[in-house]
Amino acid sequence: MITVKKIIVPTDLSDASVPAIGYAMSLAKAYAAELAVVHVLRTSELKGQFSQGYATEGLASPAGTPPIGTGQVGIGDLFERKKPIVRAFVEQRFGPELSKAVTIKPVIRYGNVAKEIVAAAKEEKCDLIVMVSQASRLSSLFRAKLTERVARQAPCPVLLIQPTAEVTTDKNERVPITLIEKWAA
Repeated sequence: MITVKKIIVPTDLSDASVPAIGYAMSLAKAYAAELAVVHVLRTSELKGQFSQGYATEGLASPAGTPPIGTGQVGIGDLFERKKPIVRAFVEQRFGPELSKAVTIKPVIRYGNVAKEIVAAAKEEKCDLIVMVSQASRLSSLFRAKLTERVARQAPCPVLLIQPTAEVTTDKNERVPITLIEKWAA
């Protein structure tokens, strides 16, 4: 039997990554596995991080998180400040109940997105990577290249989630994966 002890799911903190996170959370809950939520900053984005705070549209900053632009901030400090933002993103999309039912470890990295996802998978010794295969028509070309590069270099199996797919719930109902947050809990 195959055991899954650690799952990695990358996110760009957009709603496009929500189906993969929800599916990964559901798998982590079923296998009692740890879930590493990986957020990779591109080097070009990182330069702006030291001069201003960083959060995505519609995402409230977690309570007690000081603005990133205050005082001297090193890269380690930036990564530590980003971890609560990643955790808040997951909790805001899926609720604290499911977030507490799964051990979530935010992982922040910077550099080439595909290389950093693969490097995180190796460092975390993960058993599975769960990713969205396609976000939208505009970004499908970029996503296809990203998922292909990750799948080719990954040290473990890669599960690609199609956002338009349907899944079967515990109640034997077929629902669109976009409704995952309603059945994942």
